[in-house]
Amino acid sequence: MIRHTFAALALAAAFIAPQGASAQSSATVLTYVGTIGDSTRMGTQTFTITSGGKPDSYVVQGKVDLNFNIKVLLMNYHVINQSTYTENWESAKLISFKGQTRDRDDTYVIEMTAAGGKAQVSATKNKDKPNVRDVGPDVAPASFWLEGWFMKTPRPLYISTNSGKVKPAKPPKLEGQQDVSYKGQRAKVNYYTMDFDGEKYEFWYFADTGLLFKRSEPSEGGKVVFTLQ
Repeated sequence: MIRHTFAALALAAAFIAPQGASAQSSATVLTYVGTIGDSTRMGTQTFTITSGGKPDSYVVQGKVDLNFNIKVLLMNYHVINQSTYTENWESAKLISFKGQTRDRDDTYVIEMTAAGGKAQVSATKNKDKPNVRDVGPDVAPASFWLEGWFMKTPRPLYISTNSGKVKPAKPPKLEGQQDVSYKGQRAKVNYYTMDFDGEKYEFWYFADTGLLFKRSEPSEGGKVVFTLQ
């Protein structure tokens, strides 16, 4: 299943690759540019997906680099959010997750392990005592890059890639297919809506492969959009 998904993702990457780029690559890189409101650029988010050392396994290396100014009512805010994390998957199960985030003046260290069939998430904020929580086998990090997992879990429970908190989400709803134009080509994409962490999210995926773009409505106001480059 995972090998098929990875191959499909490589095909999607080939579809969206610049003219002349090789479809044969040791890694698939998905780079997104984030904007808020009409034109404020937030920064980038990148997923690098590589095959793992075992059959039906792969590794995702995520990187978020956001640095922007936003005005809420009469207040101006300078937002900095930088994080790196690594997801290890085997046979459609998350085996481990490690991440580190700088969110304004706070730092978070996050780790998920599933040793001995028991999954735990540990989240440490600054120099506080680690907060450790037992989780079920179907937990996943909230990176949302792959439709096959994130949109097809009946009772999704997600690890925040920012703070390490484990949060429930309402089951994603497939609203149907949409025909979109991307880099001069037409493509069918699956469109989903989901309520996550008190906010409304929308997702557009190349069918059963990678994310094309996502949109959310933060409680602070405005609309945040991440678009695949």
